Amino acid sequence: MSAITVAKKDFRDAVRSRLLLGLTALFALFTVGGAALASWASGLFSEGGGESTIGLIFALQTPAGFLVPVIALIVGYGAIAGERETGSLKFLLGLPHRRRDVVLGKVLGRTGVVAVSILIGFAVGLIGLVAFVGEVSPVDYLAFTLVTVAFGFVYVCLGVGISAMTRSTTKAAVGAIALVVLFKALWGLLSQVLLYAIEGTFLPETFPGWYLVFNSITPDAAYGSAIGFVLRESQFTSAGAYESQGLIESVPLVAEPWFGFVILAVWALLPLALGLWGFGRADL
Repeated sequence: MSAITVAKKDFRDAVRSRLLLGLTALFALFTVGGAALASWASGLFSEGGGESTIGLIFALQTPAGFLVPVIALIVGYGAIAGERETGSLKFLLGLPHRRRDVVLGKVLGRTGVVAVSILIGFAVGLIGLVAFVGEVSPVDYLAFTLVTVAFGFVYVCLGVGISAMTRSTTKAAVGAIALVVLFKALWGLLSQVLLYAIEGTFLPETFPGWYLVFNSITPDAAYGSAIGFVLRESQFTSAGAYESQGLIESVPLVAEPWFGFVILAVWALLPLALGLWGFGRADL
C-alpha cells in the first residue's frame, strides 16, 4: 500500500496547486471548442446523433493526440527528477517507501490527475456539445474518453520513466521534448525515407506490410487503432486510409485495430520498467 500512499499525496498536491482545476478547464474548452470548429468548418453534425458523434470524435482525435501527450509529459517529467533537485526525495525515501513504491506511486498519482481532468473536462464539455451539436451518442463518446485516458496513462508512464532515469528536470524536459518531436515529426519522415530506400519510390502501387507495421507502432498510431476498435470504424486507424483506397493487399496483425491496445500496453510498461531499473541502481 506504500505506492498508494505516495499516489494519494501526489494527487492532493496537484489539487492544492490547482493543477487539476486548470487541466479540467483546458479539456472542457478543448472539447467544446473542437466541436464548434469542426461544425463550422465542415458541417459534420448535420445528420443523426450516431454519425455526428463519429464525426466529432474524428475531428477531436488529432488535436487530442497532441494535447494529451504534451500535458501528460509535463505532468510526469518532473515527478522524480524534481524531487531529486529539491532534496525532498531523500526525505520521501526516509519514510517506509521503497524506490519501487515511489515510482509506481508517482505514476498512479500523476495518472489520476490526468485521468480525472480528462473525465471531468470531457463530461463538462459534453453538456456544451449537446447544446451546440444537438445530439451525441453517449456510448461512443464515453468509449473515446476512456481510450483517451488510457492514452494519457501511457504518456505519464513515459514521462515518469524518463524522470526516474535522469538527475535533473532539465534533462527530463529535454527527454520529454525529444519524445514529442520523435513521434509527431520524425517518425513519419523516417517512414518515408525507409520507404524510398527499400521500395525506390514514395508512392508504390501497393504499400508493403512492413510500412504499415512501422507506422502503427507509435503510441499515437496505437491510440487511433484503439479508438477505431471500440467504435468499429477503420477511419481512425493508420491503415484505414490505405485499405479504403485499395493501396494494401492485407492489413498486418500489428496494424489491426485491436492490436492498438497491445502497443499502448508495451509503451506504458517498457519505460516504466526501465525507470524502475534505472532508479533502483541510481546513487541519490
